[in-house]
Amino acid sequence: MNDFLWQERDSQDFIDYGRYFVPQRKYQRQTIADLIPPPNGPAHILELSCGEGLLAEVLLNRFPTVTVHGYDISPIMLQQAKARLVPFGERFVPRRFNLAETEWRSTSPTFHAVVSSLTIHHLDGAQKQQLFHDLFPMLLPGGTLVVVDLVAPTRDQGTAVAAQAWDDAVRQRSQQLDGNDDALDRFEQLKWNLYRYPEDPAIAIDKPSGLLEQLKWVEAAGFTAVDVHWALAGHVLYSAIRPAA
Repeated sequence: MNDFLWQERDSQDFIDYGRYFVPQRKYQRQTIADLIPPPNGPAHILELSCGEGLLAEVLLNRFPTVTVHGYDISPIMLQQAKARLVPFGERFVPRRFNLAETEWRSTSPTFHAVVSSLTIHHLDGAQKQQLFHDLFPMLLPGGTLVVVDLVAPTRDQGTAVAAQAWDDAVRQRSQQLDGNDDALDRFEQLKWNLYRYPEDPAIAIDKPSGLLEQLKWVEAAGFTAVDVHWALAGHVLYSAIRPAA
């Protein structure tokens, strides 16, 4: 992810419209938490691109002994997350970072789990492979990796299906929450549906990879029990485990 490509207006659009634009968002958050085994005592979870703190809030409520480290590139997002998570005190640790850089990565096994929601697709294929490789030693043995991300269909028909399914999901959510199509209209204005409005690869902020190759990269990094748990409109949720020592 290029620090100059992601703008704060993108963050504000996501804050304002994420509840419409992300399919089954609440279900995603709950499923991520369900895939993390309860720790036996104090533990740390790393969230890559924590946004406004919605997933961190679920994790902090679910696991009372956990500290969530929320990393994000956006000052607006981090400000929102800190405000939302004030009741949890020092159990939420915010940090500004750039996902594509490596200075935040370490070889110290620290985390009970690493979670990521809708951010890894900003990396190209080689960067994704390196990320999975670098996350492996950051997890404690037996630790869990859970990812929700956009993936690239392998053929044109799959892209068309994903595009239509995403439009349909936004329309349904807009009607459910507001009784109108205003959020769908905004979704269209912003050309948010990357399956319908692909970007110029030279300047693209979204760089989704195929699902199968992504799962293979996770496995090649050393993870086991790689599994897919949910998929809709080009969005996929999968998990893996760092084997216990």
